[in-house]
Amino acid sequence: MIDSASFYIISILLVIIISILIALSTRKYILMPIAVFIIMALTAFIVPNFMEDTNWEPLMGYAVFLGILSLIVSILTWLYIRGRRRKKALADEHSRAEDVDHTDHTRDERRR
Repeated sequence: MIDSASFYIISILLVIIISILIALSTRKYILMPIAVFIIMALTAFIVPNFMEDTNWEPLMGYAVFLGILSLIVSILTWLYIRGRRRKKALADEHSRAEDVDHTDHTRDERRR
């Protein structure tokens, strides 16, 4: 296994940040978890060829962990965006209703 703690910290932070950015920019929420898993799984089989004391099993487990982490971040981003859209739609509907009420009152006042 890779002994550097900075590798794990940086990779976890990068997965979280990139998962949020990809989900917000492309609106394809499943894209990043699949990409993370595939890239890290390939890395799990390639890295042991260059490092004698590293096996593929722990790295594959780490790839699964990062894939699940990315999936959770993508789901949370999707829920946040969905909630924000609903609030915006309700605010737009409420403002339209106020505009309609306001225009009806001005027409009634003109008739009197």
